[in-house]
Amino acid sequence: MRGHPERILVIIPSPVLGGAEAQTLQIARGFAAMGAEVAIAAEPQVLAGAALGPALPLAASLRPPEGLSPEAAHRYQASALQPLFKPWRPDAALVCCPLPTEAFGALLALTEAGIPALAVAHLVRQDWELAQAERAALPRIQASWAAVSDASARRLEALFGLPPQRVAAIPNGLPPLPRLAADPGRFGLPAGVRLLVQIGRLDHRKGAHLARQIAAGIAPTQLVLAGDGPLRGELHGTPGLHLLGQTDQVPALLAAADGFLLASEHEGCPLSVLEAARAGCPILATRQALEAWPDGAAMARIIHRDPLDIAAAFAESLRDTAGTHARRQRAAEIAAAWDEAAMLRRTAWLLAAASCN
Repeated sequence: MRGHPERILVIIPSPVLGGAEAQTLQIARGFAAMGAEVAIAAEPQVLAGAALGPALPLAASLRPPEGLSPEAAHRYQASALQPLFKPWRPDAALVCCPLPTEAFGALLALTEAGIPALAVAHLVRQDWELAQAERAALPRIQASWAAVSDASARRLEALFGLPPQRVAAIPNGLPPLPRLAADPGRFGLPAGVRLLVQIGRLDHRKGAHLARQIAAGIAPTQLVLAGDGPLRGELHGTPGLHLLGQTDQVPALLAAADGFLLASEHEGCPLSVLEAARAGCPILATRQALEAWPDGAAMARIIHRDPLDIAAAFAESLRDTAGTHARRQRAAEIAAAWDEAAMLRRTAWLLAAASCN
C-alpha cells in the first residue's frame, strides 16, 4: 500500500458479529491483501466467529457494561483499548461504528495517542439524538468520518453538526462470485418447497417479531431465518419456520431461495441486499431498508412491516414473472456496480487522507 498507512489497527466495538462487523472485516482482509499489516481489536466472542484472514486478533473488552453514564462508558472503552497501542504501534486506525456514538471512547483514546483515524458509521437513524455528554465529547475527537451511504452521511452531518459534505460515503461492495446452483439440502431444508429467506439478527428492528404471522401467511412456502438474536427462543418450533442460526454461506442459501425478505425498520447499506441481487433472488424490502439505493423500487418489491402485506407481496412476486424479472435485472446491474475493489480503494484513500490531516 505505497503512500498509505502500513500498520492499520481495525477497531470493532460490537458485542456480536453482524453486517457492519462483516463489512469491516472484509475491508481489513482487503487491506492485508494489499500489503498492509493489520490487527483487529474486538471482543473475544466477535473474534472467535470472524474470518480474520492474515490479520492479527487483539482481544479487548471494548463493550462498556450496561448502566454506565456516557462519560464512564467512554473512559471504560478508552482504557480497554489504550494498552494495545504501544505493542502494536499503528500508523492509523479504521473504526467500525455500528451506531454513531458506539466507538466514542475508542476515538477519544486514538485522539489522545495521536493516531489518525477513519470512523465509519453504519446505521444513522433519523430519530437518533446525542446525549449531552456525547455532544460535549465530539469536539475532542480528531477523526475523519464516513458512512455507508449518502443518506447516512448527510444524517450524520446533521447529528454531529458537521459542515455539508464533510462526511464521505463508502458504499458496500462484494467480490465477484460465481452463480451457485440451488441446493436446499445443504442447509437441511426441504426440496421441492418454495423458500422465503430473511438474513440478519433475530430482533424487532430486523422484523423477526413478524416471523410467526409471515410463516402462516405464505404457507405452503416456508420461511427461513438465518441469524441469531433475542427472539430465537420464542420463534423455535413455529410451523413452517426454519431457524438456521448464523451462516457464512449466504450466497448458497440465497441461491436456494425463491425470495429474500428484509423487513427492517431502518438499515445503512445492507450487504444482504447486494448478495441477494448477485444470486438473482427476488428482493422484498421496506423502503427504509433500501435507502442506500435511490431507485430501490426498481430493484425490489417495496413492503410494509405487516405480515399480510409481506405475504401479498411475495404472492405477487411469484405471479408477476415479468415484473419480478425486471427487478432482478436492475438489482443485478446495481450489485455489479457496487464491487469490493471500489470499496477498498475508497476506504484506503480516505484512511490515507485522514493520516495526512
